Amino acid sequence: MKIAINTTSAVAGGGVTYIKNLLAYLSKLNTPHHYLILTTCTGKEIFSFSHPHFTFLSFQLPSRSSVLRLCWEQIVLPLFLKKENVDMLFSPANVCPFFTKRANVVMIQNIEPFSNSVPENRGFMQRVRLKFLKMLTILSIQKAHIAIFPSTKARVDIEKSGVLMKHAEVIYHGINRELFHPFREDDNTLLQLKKKYQIDTFLLFVSNIQRYKNFFELIKAFVLLRDKIDSAIQLVFAGSCFDRAYYNEMKAFITREGYDDRILFLGSIPYEDLPYLYSACKLFVYPSTCESFGMTLVEAMACGAPILASNREPMPEICADAALYFDPMNPVALADVIMKTLKNPDLISALARNSLERAKTFSWENTAINTLKTFTNIP
Repeated sequence: MKIAINTTSAVAGGGVTYIKNLLAYLSKLNTPHHYLILTTCTGKEIFSFSHPHFTFLSFQLPSRSSVLRLCWEQIVLPLFLKKENVDMLFSPANVCPFFTKRANVVMIQNIEPFSNSVPENRGFMQRVRLKFLKMLTILSIQKAHIAIFPSTKARVDIEKSGVLMKHAEVIYHGINRELFHPFREDDNTLLQLKKKYQIDTFLLFVSNIQRYKNFFELIKAFVLLRDKIDSAIQLVFAGSCFDRAYYNEMKAFITREGYDDRILFLGSIPYEDLPYLYSACKLFVYPSTCESFGMTLVEAMACGAPILASNREPMPEICADAALYFDPMNPVALADVIMKTLKNPDLISALARNSLERAKTFSWENTAINTLKTFTNIP
C-alpha cells in the first residue's frame, strides 16, 4: 500500500514531536508499505531520513501561509494523490482534503475550537480563526474514513458537539526514553545548563505561549507566594511565543511586582535540553485549560518530575495518580497547592515515583503499531 502523510502543518511544539517520532517508529516496523511524506522545505530538514520505504517531498506553497496551505490541501493535494496513485492519505492536523476519492484518515490534534474552557478574551481575528478551524475539522471528520484522537477527552469533546463520525480511534502519543529519563543532580551537563540559563531551584512549565495555556494564572499564583516560600525559588517557562500581546501583558505585570529576576522566560530552547530541565525542576506545573493530549506532561513524567496539573481533562486521563490537581482559573488555590507541596518532601518524592511509573504507559512503538493498524483496517 502507498501511504501519504501530510506533515505541512507541523511547525512547532507537539506537532513536530509527534511527526518525528511517528515516522521514526513506522520505519522500524517490518511492512511492505511505501510512505510519501509531504512536507515543507523546513519540514524536510527536520523530518527526513534515509529509508528504502520512505520518500520525502517538500512543497513551497504550504509554508507561506495557513490560507495558502489550505488552498494547496484542497486543490493541489487531491491531484497529486491521484497522479502518484496513493492508496491512503493520513492528515495529522485536523484537516483533510474534501475532494478526493482516496481513503482518508485524519487525526484531531487541536480541540481548542470545541472547548468550553477556552477564555473568551480573544481578538476578533482569533475568534474567526477558531470558528473556521472548527468548521474545517467537522467537515474533515465527516469526510474521513477514520478519525484518530490522542486522548479520550479529545474524542468526547468532538462527540458532544454533535459531529457524526464513521469510525473513531484513541491512540496515545509516546515517549522517547533514550532522551527522556531522569538525570542526577550532579550531572555535569545539567549543572552547565543551570549556569547557562541562570537557574537553580525552580518550578517549570514547558509550553508555547498561548492564552489558553494559562501562563498568567500561574504567574499570579507564584506572586501570591511572596514571603511564603523560599525567595530563591524561580518560576521558569520554556517555549516559543505565539501571542505577543499576551506575553507583553505578563511581562508588564512581572515588572510591576518586582519579579523580573524570579520569573524567567527562556524562549524556545534546544529539545535536547528539556530532559535536564524536567529532571532538575522542583515541581512541573501544568495550568493549561485545553489540551488534546499534553506531550510535555509525559516528557516530564518520564524524567521523574513531581507534577501539579490542571484538573481539566485530559490532564487527569494522562497523569492519573502521578499528579496533584488544581483549578487552573483560581490563582489562590494554585498558590496553596504549590506551597503545601513544596513544604512536604515526602509528597514530592511520592509524586516523582508515580511519574516514572505512569510514564511506562506511553510508547512511540505502540503509537506506530496502532496507527498502522488503523491505516490497514479502513473499511
